[in-house]
Amino acid sequence: MRLILLSAFILVPAVARADDPAKEDLLKFETQLKAANAKVGPSLACIVVSRSDKYPKPDKTPEPWQLGAFDPAEFLKANPKKKQLAEQLDLANPESIPDHGFAGGVIVDSTGLVLTNYHTIEGATKVYVHLFGGIGSYADIRAMDARCDLAVLKLQNPPAGLKPIRFGRVRLPAGEDKSNATVVPGKIVLLMTFAYTSGVALDRPKAGLATISQIRLPDTKSDSATLFRSVYNYAPLLEYESKFNPGVSGAALLNLDGELIGLTSTTAGIPADSSHGFALPMDDNLTRLAEVLRRGEELEYGFLGVTRPNFPQRGKGIPIENAATRGSPAAAAGLRPNDLITKINDVPVASFEDLLLHVGHGLAGRNITLTVQSFNQPPRDVIVTLAKFKNEMPFLASVKSEPVFGLRVDYSSVLIQALVFNPFGGRNVVEVPSGVLVQEMLPNSPAAKAFKDLGDNTRWIITHVNGVLCPTPPDFYRQVKGQRSVKLTVVDVNDALARSREVTLP
Repeated sequence: MRLILLSAFILVPAVARADDPAKEDLLKFETQLKAANAKVGPSLACIVVSRSDKYPKPDKTPEPWQLGAFDPAEFLKANPKKKQLAEQLDLANPESIPDHGFAGGVIVDSTGLVLTNYHTIEGATKVYVHLFGGIGSYADIRAMDARCDLAVLKLQNPPAGLKPIRFGRVRLPAGEDKSNATVVPGKIVLLMTFAYTSGVALDRPKAGLATISQIRLPDTKSDSATLFRSVYNYAPLLEYESKFNPGVSGAALLNLDGELIGLTSTTAGIPADSSHGFALPMDDNLTRLAEVLRRGEELEYGFLGVTRPNFPQRGKGIPIENAATRGSPAAAAGLRPNDLITKINDVPVASFEDLLLHVGHGLAGRNITLTVQSFNQPPRDVIVTLAKFKNEMPFLASVKSEPVFGLRVDYSSVLIQALVFNPFGGRNVVEVPSGVLVQEMLPNSPAAKAFKDLGDNTRWIITHVNGVLCPTPPDFYRQVKGQRSVKLTVVDVNDALARSREVTLP
């Protein structure tokens, strides 16, 4: 493999000083780099992405994640005069890469799953993954999510013996505490990726040394609409400096043991010069999201139910200025105005961006621990079960829950924008409805027929299953499992009187 070393580490002065590294230390360092380089190479991928509309249309409309393959020989049988086009569309041929585009990725499962950036494959019509040793395969989309800018591909013909990359332990500095951090400014790292070069075999990656120059924090002056849209607006980024510029997203940023600590992104920001770049830190938060995508499932971001403070006090915690959303996890936990959240899962937090990171990436249905300071009271720990945040960004999941008589449900917290009748205050208030939202009804299913008899409305809440409270989707699917018939108690969100009705399925 081609290892590019920074001159600062390979040039030894003619006259050694007492504080210069010993020759033995340099040899050990070089041996460590070679070992990491050799270990990681088979876990990297070059992802070629085509957005061309020239590919033959399949006879049957595929699922959105099914991109399919391309066979140039079959194409030429039907189009014998289009040899040049066939060569351009054949992503397995490295010489076609300039007609399309490429990025990096890492193998995360021996069955043929590859992690990369969402923006790399957004709008793709075909994807081909080149692997170590000159082999490869066309790929489908396993799952992807624009908000965290991550995607997982599934190789259609995965070669035997694929080696998943190892993830390193990434702990970033939190507040004033830097004692437990494993990734800090000045850390020496290894940068590796498959990079296409005309006339050079695409069979192994390139590598170079880099240093973490800073941990870039999000801009706290971002408006709320922008803040909620992307991980780049609320999460820290690794900024690195290297003479080796991969020039693509999805390159692997590694510790010197060859473990993944970051995934580069060319959309994260504008670097100061060509030697600088940015990477998403693959810490506990992002690896948790990547694992959900690896399973092919939708990312259900966590929702707490507090609003962004108008007068933030960076460094002192996250103040609760307004009452928690009614029916939300925050309300259930007893959070009140003038409370101050100082830690989430024992990690100090200083801004609303920190809350979006640790709560959102905590994921719906999971427990998190908040350390809360109330006026003239000692700090207290509160365990909160998160609901689901309504993600407005594009996403795709190939694995869904099995429909129950044609019915799928979701967390009702995605409806917090709804105005719900308040029988006590006599006015409309924002509230998380109790129960689960009817998310989808398959056409011509028992559920579709039964709910149509109640009226044309797509905003039904199921409050009980067979008379038992049903607060979350996992509760719903657990309660209906193995049942030949279920009786649902439902409420129309648009009904100001919140009258309940009964639906029996099938």
